[in-house]
Amino acid sequence: MTTIPRGTPQPDGAFGLRVAAALSAKGVTAPERAIIDAAERIIAPSRRNGVLRLLTSEEFNAADVHAETTVIVQVLLANLAREGATGIRLPLCPTCRTRKVVKTRNEKGQRECFRCAQRRSYGECPECLRMKKLPATNTDGQRVCQRCGPDGMPAFACENCGKTVTTVGRIDGRRVCLSCYPRRLRRCVSCGQQKKIAATILHGPHCFACHNRVLRNAAPCPGCGENRILAFLGDDSRPCCAGCGGQPARYACRRCGSEEHSYGRLCGKCVLNDRCDDILTGPDGAFLPPMRALRDYLLAQPRPAQVIKWLRMGPSTDVLRDIASGRVAVESILDVPRPSKPLIYLRTLLLDSGALPRDATATRPLMAWATHTIGGAPAEHHQMLRTYTRWMLLRRASRGPSGDIAIGAARHVKASLRGLVTFLTWAEEQQTPLRALTQAQIEEFITLRTARRWLPQFLTWAAERGVTPDLDISTLPRREPTISTSEEHLEHVIRTLATDSSIALDARLAALLIAVYGLPATKTLALRRRQLRDENDGLDLHIGDRPLALPAPVATLAREQLDLRPDDDAWLFPGRLPGQPLDPQYLALRLRPLGTSISALQNTARFRLAGAVPAKVLADILDFSVATFENYARLAGGTRGDYPALRTR
Repeated sequence: MTTIPRGTPQPDGAFGLRVAAALSAKGVTAPERAIIDAAERIIAPSRRNGVLRLLTSEEFNAADVHAETTVIVQVLLANLAREGATGIRLPLCPTCRTRKVVKTRNEKGQRECFRCAQRRSYGECPECLRMKKLPATNTDGQRVCQRCGPDGMPAFACENCGKTVTTVGRIDGRRVCLSCYPRRLRRCVSCGQQKKIAATILHGPHCFACHNRVLRNAAPCPGCGENRILAFLGDDSRPCCAGCGGQPARYACRRCGSEEHSYGRLCGKCVLNDRCDDILTGPDGAFLPPMRALRDYLLAQPRPAQVIKWLRMGPSTDVLRDIASGRVAVESILDVPRPSKPLIYLRTLLLDSGALPRDATATRPLMAWATHTIGGAPAEHHQMLRTYTRWMLLRRASRGPSGDIAIGAARHVKASLRGLVTFLTWAEEQQTPLRALTQAQIEEFITLRTARRWLPQFLTWAAERGVTPDLDISTLPRREPTISTSEEHLEHVIRTLATDSSIALDARLAALLIAVYGLPATKTLALRRRQLRDENDGLDLHIGDRPLALPAPVATLAREQLDLRPDDDAWLFPGRLPGQPLDPQYLALRLRPLGTSISALQNTARFRLAGAVPAKVLADILDFSVATFENYARLAGGTRGDYPALRTR
């Protein structure tokens, strides 16, 4: 293309076509109509000849625009790049290390972007510690931002939603808040989608989701080696921290200087420390021993933002304030008969942090529930039910070495007590005292309700104390395990669990351990990370006396699960409650769409193992009793030839 001589008029329409032709010759790929519209809109008629001379010159390179290029040309190219044009590379701002339009010169004479030029006129407000313009003066004579000034920020009423705000925009002359102001959508350089832009970092604009992902993932900086937010570009165009990129520490905590756990102007650790000091201290500012233990526990959590969010919740915060002030004893939360989910979470949190002694929580919450339930029975039987609950139901349920009550045992206690309340209410309706109950009446009650699991135990206990006559109820016979799932369906379930990534990882791994080795759900979900060890180029599971080598698909899932938790003593399958593993009901719900259940997977796997491996070997590896697998071997009648032997080392 020939050079445009000075003074040559460039009429509308023809100018856009010449710009499109010039940029196409320079390797810019974009729709011709988009270039024409942008050129006619952006370039004033008085400057069109100069723009054409520049675009057609040999020095101009659209793929590497020089910082000294005319600003109006940079603006044109920036608009085309936002519209999806390729072959354009804007100048690199020497201050923020991002590619954008550079215009204003800094103290070194280098052109920099508008944002960096504005930032030089900013400063750190001594009141709010934010980097802002400092137009006001406080009572001490210090330059402060408008919000911290003596007059504060002027307030406006949004003419769209009516909300009173201090920062507004304008739409057709109307003042509106930032929520009502329509932000221009731009292409995020990280995800490639047209979204609202949060900030320009690294190599271009980032949407809010991508920007937050950068802030949440602090990593060692390749320049200084410190754990920082890598939101800038170094001299080698690699992501680095603010210091190595020659930028102010925009994301550093204003108190401790850390860039981990970014949470506004402070880090999450500092914000959490302030929240704990506010909520967990008494009127004198001192910590009670339980609250100090809870504070240390909360500050040690790896994700402070989640703890801060939890502390905002009303019920838990109010209870903690009452305990910290001494108005309520910490043990009182164990006496709530029907606790809500937030209160249950708080109870387990206090237990796991050491604020509540474990010996006080073994039976006390369940006894509180039992006291509330007993209130629905006839009044003359309350004392008897309390005695039976305490010395029979609860004592049997807490037989473990720690005194804790398992989930299944607690459910049995609740089912038994509900049934007894129903039975005693029925006897009162029959106008028959317990001493006068007959065998026929008991049989009538059993035909109406399923009471064979809990009523025989109560009648035996009551007969020994002379409360009821000696009545006989046959208990339900112990059901022998059976196979309710075909081999074809079991193989299909195992393949699905091994390959389907749409199923939760913890559910896939736990179900595979049950389906392959017949482990109980409670034992599987109670595994610790330390029980999985890398040995001899393989992953071994330590349950009993001998290690169990996991097959390749199960080992792959196990390694992924291990990567989620750094603590070796942590649960392999952590639950939602603090210090607790997953509930078996969670696993049952995840298996329901697959058309199977935990018991079906267990029994099928145990039958196959018992028919292939000696009972003593299985008992040593899987920590079962020998009698258990001898019973399965008897029922299976296997020859031990149709199932591969377990690999041990």
